Amino acid sequence: MTLAARQGGGPFQALTMIKLPAGKKPLALASGQNLALLLAGLVLGLTLAVRWQRTAPVTPSNAGARERAAEAVRQLEREQEQLKAQIADLRSELAQAQREAAKNTELLATLSAQLERERERAGLVPLTGPGVIVELDDSSMLAQVSGPEAELYIVHDYHLRDVVNLLWAGGAEAISINSERLVNTTSIYCVGSTVMVNDTRLSPPYVIRAIGDRQRIEPLLTNPAFLVELRHRAKAYGVQFKVTWANQVDIPAYSGTFRIRHAHAGELAP
Repeated sequence: MTLAARQGGGPFQALTMIKLPAGKKPLALASGQNLALLLAGLVLGLTLAVRWQRTAPVTPSNAGARERAAEAVRQLEREQEQLKAQIADLRSELAQAQREAAKNTELLATLSAQLERERERAGLVPLTGPGVIVELDDSSMLAQVSGPEAELYIVHDYHLRDVVNLLWAGGAEAISINSERLVNTTSIYCVGSTVMVNDTRLSPPYVIRAIGDRQRIEPLLTNPAFLVELRHRAKAYGVQFKVTWANQVDIPAYSGTFRIRHAHAGELAP
């Protein structure tokens, strides 16, 4: 067997035929062929690595973002409660100072009495008296349904407004929903699946308390001509609607702020 050997140092070396003893195999490939195979292997390896990196599955996760958003909401709610408590404390101090100043003269005493009545009308004073408690809650069958049909099994903001308007029509003196006092600037509306009262997020069950005359309110609550939608949901889908009368109903004071844009000072009525 013979092998060709290159002679010279240039790219076109001369080939010399070398005879090998019988039964012997070539020991190695030419150095140029080794280098070519090595380069080809490197290129192939880099190509496969780049393609693998491009096609490697990437699974994004929003769990951290959702948790941060939830924590931000909780922090804002805690701050809101703290601010409400501060407002209540400051109003209590102001009321105390006004009562002490009113003791100086008969005129101030008269003004203080008028101011106190206006504070009660504005909902700034907690009240206690006989009245009614109306409880609204989602249906117990809500967990068994999904999709748009689930809307039929939950309490909506307009159900709360219907009950509140009926209580006002019956002469209720004060009303609250889940410890949120209703005043003339109160709004009840829905944001997604959340009911907002006085810009405070509430969740079911919704407990509506009202102080008022039972003889005037009860005929309205029991009249089938009123609260038709709510009565239908309670009968057909199990939405909970419960009315309880009590000799003592506690209504808290309003702890929010008043957003008055167009009011101005007027003369004091005699």
